[in-house]
Amino acid sequence: MRRFITIVGLLGLLAGVAVSGVQAKGVSPAGLQRAGWSCVNPAFAFPANPNVHCFPPGHLDGVIAGTAATALLLAFATSDVIAEEAPLLGTERMIRADLFHDQPCPTDPPGGPPGAASGPPLYQWSYLGPRFGWDYYICHTFDSPW
Repeated sequence: MRRFITIVGLLGLLAGVAVSGVQAKGVSPAGLQRAGWSCVNPAFAFPANPNVHCFPPGHLDGVIAGTAATALLLAFATSDVIAEEAPLLGTERMIRADLFHDQPCPTDPPGGPPGAASGPPLYQWSYLGPRFGWDYYICHTFDSPW
């Protein structure tokens, strides 16, 4: 449990650093890819979410293989994976299902049907298995469509 709390705390710290650094320096999907990041548009599996998601170097491969314990992504309000400019939506935290223990997600998803936030956040992580085949849960730091 102590290890998990340490990991979650570090992820929170990294999320704050990543978001503030990205906004200050104007990082984009194209710029991150030049730095070795992997950026994808998940719309092929989930059309309601056409936003580009960028993984730090090696993290996407680890998630696909199921070997990454956690991952921290940056999401941009664009469908163009090579955009030179795009508004940063926020971060997404992923945790492998065997490490997930129903901890609350502080910001997401909104209450109500997808795309129609009609209530406060439900404080639940979303399971990625049905959409992507990844045995991971995800928590958004912004209003996502799910």
